[in-house]
Amino acid sequence: MKPRLCFSVIFIILLLLNVIAFGQDNALEKPLVEVKEDVQQDKKSVYEEFEEFIRIVKELQDKYVEEIKLNTILTNAYRGMLSGLDPYSQYFSSEELEDLKIETEGEFEGLGIEVIIKEGLLIVITPLLDSPAFKAGILVGDRIIKIDGESTENMTIREAVKKLRGKLGTKITLTVVHEGDTAPVDITIERAKIYVNSIRGARIVDDEYKIGYLAVSNFQENTIKDMDIAVQDLFKNGMKSMILDLRFNPGGLLNVAVDMADKFLEKGIIVSTQGKDKTQNYVYQAHKKGTYPNFPLVVLVNNGSASASEIVAGAFKDHKRGLLLGIKTFGKGSVQSLIPVGSGKAALKLTTARYYTPSGVCIHDKGIEPDVKVPLSLAETKALHENLSVSNVERKMDAVMQKDTAHKEISEKKKKQLMYKDIQLERAMDILKGIEVYAQGKRTH
Repeated sequence: MKPRLCFSVIFIILLLLNVIAFGQDNALEKPLVEVKEDVQQDKKSVYEEFEEFIRIVKELQDKYVEEIKLNTILTNAYRGMLSGLDPYSQYFSSEELEDLKIETEGEFEGLGIEVIIKEGLLIVITPLLDSPAFKAGILVGDRIIKIDGESTENMTIREAVKKLRGKLGTKITLTVVHEGDTAPVDITIERAKIYVNSIRGARIVDDEYKIGYLAVSNFQENTIKDMDIAVQDLFKNGMKSMILDLRFNPGGLLNVAVDMADKFLEKGIIVSTQGKDKTQNYVYQAHKKGTYPNFPLVVLVNNGSASASEIVAGAFKDHKRGLLLGIKTFGKGSVQSLIPVGSGKAALKLTTARYYTPSGVCIHDKGIEPDVKVPLSLAETKALHENLSVSNVERKMDAVMQKDTAHKEISEKKKKQLMYKDIQLERAMDILKGIEVYAQGKRTH
């Protein structure tokens, strides 16, 4: 190998290792054996490993059937290193990093699904509400076994995401196996512009008992501002109790989840984070200032409630601020930090810490059990999807359509919606009615 190439490769490797070591997590559920073996290695054996890497790079450049750039080899090496850690750690090229920034702004083009690679399978964490994937019938926990006829076996997360994305208006066929089913089904979806609205529903669902309903789709920069407006509007309409719907909420920004929980809690720990690097160890506390009144609260959760939504749910459960109702949450309790590399043009999204509830429980891969379990069958889950899609379409049509024909379509959708009963929502309303009846009895005495 030429001395210049050898020196360049060693320099790049050392630089990369320094970057990774700064934020690496020490609480992996299944640490790699190689990591354990290398902990006690002396400097000589470490440099021998570097030399082996350099030899492999030289073999690739000399003998691979096509010309291959050093940057391509190293980029693939970065991807491989991170894919061996956990489903959430990734390397982002400059183009992929730009896509990530666009997605966090709440508007992008695609299908509208959150996916991970778990035990070699491409799994849907949750479809975003009102997205093409949601409307087409993609469900939480679906295994995507083919994309346009191509098997997803051994496919990396970046390869999968690249195939799922595409131009506006183009179609894609996903072959999926629904959780609890054995037969695969083909679902064709047309890509569209995705608008992620944090607050997708705020209304009084029972006029007699003045029960408010607030559905939060994810945690973005504007979520708290939008929630404050919605809650104040519910108070103006006489709200006495609330149902907070976090179903199908895949998470979002940690600080926004903390701020949301803080709105309902006057004091105490909301969540804590712990990692290898001490800068990742932090305890987030609630403050009395700005807290909403202490009204009765029921929180709806399901297996599509992940990450930031689990932080909120865990804080409420531990502080007994409200009852959790539904089914066990997804179980994503890890913190990902975005670490710039390559002069800031690329980045590592690296798992650097884990979330812990106020009682000190790590929810990663475990999820949070609801106080009141209300499971749904596969048919009931599909019906819930359809009903929520109808509700969202209906609200949009109500806002923009004024013609008689449009009103006729709306009224047909309303008839269909009235035939459906959201079992979990109904149960939450019954609980809040019972609390109100009990409170009235105590006031009478």
